[in-house]
Amino acid sequence: MVSHGHPLARQDDCDLERRVVNYLFDRRVSSLREIKVSASAGTVTLQGRVSSYYEKQLCLHCCRRVAGVRQLVDEVVVQSDQAFVLPI
Repeated sequence: MVSHGHPLARQDDCDLERRVVNYLFDRRVSSLREIKVSASAGTVTLQGRVSSYYEKQLCLHCCRRVAGVRQLVDEVVVQSDQAFVLPI
């Protein structure tokens, strides 16, 4: 068993981060390319902003499909540039 502080464990984490980032880039959704990805022992943390709930769900779904992801920590925020106007 490799401990978390071991260089091989860190290499595995870097490889997992790279694979998740590449998968998100392949979706061709600009806001997904801005998501910060970090990995530690199979736990992937996602941080950043997207413009819709759909993009957030797409991001989470894509990350779950990457081999080696055991758990996701979702810190993705939906922030729309559109102002909502309520009728009077």
